[in-house]
Amino acid sequence: MTAPPAFAKSTICWLEIDGRDWPAWYVAVGDTAYIVSGAGEQELPDLPATLPITLRVRTALQYAGKFEATADRLRQGDEAWDEAVGALRPARLNSTGDDQVGRWVGDGVVWAVRPDFEHLLPFERNAPSGAREPTPTPATTRVPIPRHLGGRRRHAG
Repeated sequence: MTAPPAFAKSTICWLEIDGRDWPAWYVAVGDTAYIVSGAGEQELPDLPATLPITLRVRTALQYAGKFEATADRLRQGDEAWDEAVGALRPARLNSTGDDQVGRWVGDGVVWAVRPDFEHLLPFERNAPSGAREPTPTPATTRVPIPRHLGGRRRHAG
C-alpha cells in the first residue's frame, strides 16, 4: 500500500517512545518521513528501531491512522543522506544560521522513519491524552469565584 494522502500533506506526526507521544516535524518523500532533531532543532529522544507513528489530516486536524514504523539514524555519507538533507533544508522554516547541514552533522540527528501502511494499529479514541498532570502546589485563589462562573448568588429583593 502506498502512503495515505495525510502522510504526504501533513508535516506533523506523533512518535510514541517509551509510552509518551512526541510531536515531530517531518518532510515526506515517498513512503519515508525525514526528521531532524538535536541542537537548534526539535527536541526528540533517540528513536528505537521500531515505534508507533500517529498521523493526522492536516486541514481537518482529524486522526488519520496509527502505524508501526522503522527508524534509521542517517549519517553523512549514507545512501539516503543526500535525499534527506535535500528535502529537509528547503522545508525548514526559521533556520538558525546558514550552515544547517554542518550543524546537523555535528550536533543534530537526521532520521528516516518508514511507516508500514499495510497494518493499521489499534487506537483508542477515548484514551488519555498523555498530558502531564499539573505539579502539586499550595497556591490557591483567595477571592470569591465570579458570578458568571457560578459564584456570588443574587439575593432577592
